[in-house]
Amino acid sequence: MKKHWYVVFVLVLALVSAPARSAAQSQRDKDYAKELEIQELLFEKGGDAALGIKVTVDRTTAILVGEVPTRAAQELAEEVALSVEGIKSVKNRLQVAGGKDKNDAGEETADAYLETKVKRNLFTEIGKRARKIEVEAVDGVVSLRGTVPDEARKKIALDTAAKTNGVKRVVDLIKVQ
Repeated sequence: MKKHWYVVFVLVLALVSAPARSAAQSQRDKDYAKELEIQELLFEKGGDAALGIKVTVDRTTAILVGEVPTRAAQELAEEVALSVEGIKSVKNRLQVAGGKDKNDAGEETADAYLETKVKRNLFTEIGKRARKIEVEAVDGVVSLRGTVPDEARKKIALDTAAKTNGVKRVVDLIKVQ
């Protein structure tokens, strides 16, 4: 009789735990798909700088580890990860080769000033829709991330940013909704 209860217990345990294992596997598959999407975008938007980046996703958080050649590549990697649907936060553990200080006050001020100029120009050109576009500037490289209602506004936003004095390159992370 004891053996019978043991068999029933094992069967019930197997039936109860199977959906949990299946759900966990499904989440791991979703996380892996996001990791691949981020890695592909990193190569597309950052080129060779993405070679030293390892991406891990834990549900809504992307974790970036490795070494990049510049502070601009470090910041761009974070913006790229945030542009992937479902990613809400990034743990940016990337190191800049040569130990260049990410928080150099002069560079941070110049970047903030450039971001402000781009935001102002975007607002002038596309109005309130500019509020839905995040602007990140690092060493003259400006990334635009967010949403716009149509391709025309996306083109205007990209052109406006590119024409802003001090912008060397624009990285397009804008999605049309």
